[in-house]
Amino acid sequence: MGETTAADALVPKLSDYLDHLAASAHERLGEVAGVAVTLGVSGAPMTVGSSTGLALEVDLIQYEVGTGPCLKALKEGVGTYVPDLGSDGRWGEYGRRAAARGAASCVSIPVLVRGDPTAVLKVYSGKIDGLSAYQQRTAGCYAAEVAGGVALARSLTEQARELDDRSAAMDSRRVIDMAIGILMERAALGPAEAFDLLRRQSQASNTKVRDVARKVISSARGPNETARVAPFNKRGIAPRP
Repeated sequence: MGETTAADALVPKLSDYLDHLAASAHERLGEVAGVAVTLGVSGAPMTVGSSTGLALEVDLIQYEVGTGPCLKALKEGVGTYVPDLGSDGRWGEYGRRAAARGAASCVSIPVLVRGDPTAVLKVYSGKIDGLSAYQQRTAGCYAAEVAGGVALARSLTEQARELDDRSAAMDSRRVIDMAIGILMERAALGPAEAFDLLRRQSQASNTKVRDVARKVISSARGPNETARVAPFNKRGIAPRP
């Protein structure tokens, strides 16, 4: 299993936020069957927040069928109110199956982030034409909150990935520097010569310089001791004893 990065750590936080937002929207909207938020993840729809099991199940039906008002909103950025899902044949069997599960009507509102449809807020009602104009407008306000949350999460994720990349680069540099110090001590090489040795071994073995450096460090360690690494001064030269 790979290490968890700072970017990975943000995913459950966004999910928790959207789950809470869906529950808050449901409470504000009153008598509805459920509220859910679909997020486009790597090109695929995923429900990342829902106020009821029904809302989640109806979402999953839509993903299974492969068409529906939510997916239309996610793809085209167009919102849709469907007053009677059971009799609406625009999306194949989805409407009939959703109505059989208990969702008689719904509204799907696209969430635009930087001008692109990134998520969709859905409200389901157990009644035919069960969502008033006020409820639909209120749902639109919550969709705007989703947009703010997703935009913030995206920005933080980009920053976290940059931090992860910098951290990985610093770790690679540290490992290479340690290996250079070992080679300088072992073979009385200068820093440039030691690095060139690592580079040539990297090319010969078709592996990264960092991985070659790790092998050098590992070979310098005894069963119960750490590597002895020559220190560097500001010029990168290891002082002689």
